Amino acid sequence: MTEEEGYSGRRPLRISVPRAISASIFSPVTSHSPKEAPPLAVASLATTARAVASGVLLLIVCAARADEPLFDSRGLLESYEPNTIGYTKDSDDVGFMDFKISVKYQIFPDEVYRHVGRDERAYFAFTGRFGQYLGTRDSSPVVGKRFNPKLFWRHATKWEPGHEPSDSKTSEEQAKERPMEYLDFALAHESNGQSINTPEQFQQARAQAQRPEFANDNISRGWDYLEFTWKKVPSVDENHRLSTYLTLKYFLPHGPFQGRPEEFNVWETDPEGKPRKSVNGVVGMAKYQKKWNAKDWFSDPKFALVYETGYLDPFKYNTVRVEAGVKVLKLPVTLWGQYGYGSDLAQYYKKVSSWGLELEIGSF
Repeated sequence: MTEEEGYSGRRPLRISVPRAISASIFSPVTSHSPKEAPPLAVASLATTARAVASGVLLLIVCAARADEPLFDSRGLLESYEPNTIGYTKDSDDVGFMDFKISVKYQIFPDEVYRHVGRDERAYFAFTGRFGQYLGTRDSSPVVGKRFNPKLFWRHATKWEPGHEPSDSKTSEEQAKERPMEYLDFALAHESNGQSINTPEQFQQARAQAQRPEFANDNISRGWDYLEFTWKKVPSVDENHRLSTYLTLKYFLPHGPFQGRPEEFNVWETDPEGKPRKSVNGVVGMAKYQKKWNAKDWFSDPKFALVYETGYLDPFKYNTVRVEAGVKVLKLPVTLWGQYGYGSDLAQYYKKVSSWGLELEIGSF
């Protein structure tokens, strides 16, 4: 789900990034065939090092360049999904520090504006999720959970009052543009960046793991998919906002980036195993935000309810997520709980209960 933009009156996180830096951050994480695969330990170390380096570099760039001009010929980098850091506990795993970096980059902004229309935008987005098992696994490893590059087209159907597109095309005016409602059409790839794709590799990993079930995190998963998102704001005034989202996904049987999907394998022998389209693909979300202040200690509460099911067997496998957040001394804190599927891409097919506490950066 994409972030909620513009309600607080605070400008979303936006920075301009040099091409060389953006290329180093967004260079794809590739998977290998069994013949080409490096040794498991080396592959895991390389994935971890690359993930941490990219995340640290992005945070450094955000801190160093946040006050520089937002618009230039290189485009605009903004937060996409909420950027978060927190603690997560799944019922089938030990607890871990959970952090997510998510950005979108507007591509060909001038050409799209001039030749297609003022309500149209083209974007490249990337979302990465990582878990560090501080004190709960040997060596406190960082495990890649999700790598999600995406190309999408946005058609704005309604703009925030005072934030409509400006024909003047000045940097100041462009930086204020913010859609209230929109339709997104996307082509995306999603994987967990892992390397195990044969039963021999899996058995080797189980033998070397601190606990055999920890090897499940290293099973390679990957899909290409088409996505449609509709955001609607049915109720809004100066003190509250109710936003709704509908997202539909179609997992491609043979995608342009992934090829055939990497999902549950017969050699995994888990009775819960099933294809991704059984548990994911149809998502609805409602999000309520309110302006409120209690002597600067607590302010701006938000509540969200998310429901998801698959499109292969609709309403057979269901996931429900509830979030409640508030700013504590202006620090956005969210407590959440989830029951269902997809808490982890490596074991997306398992029904688990999860909860967590997170700080949200760049949007609330």
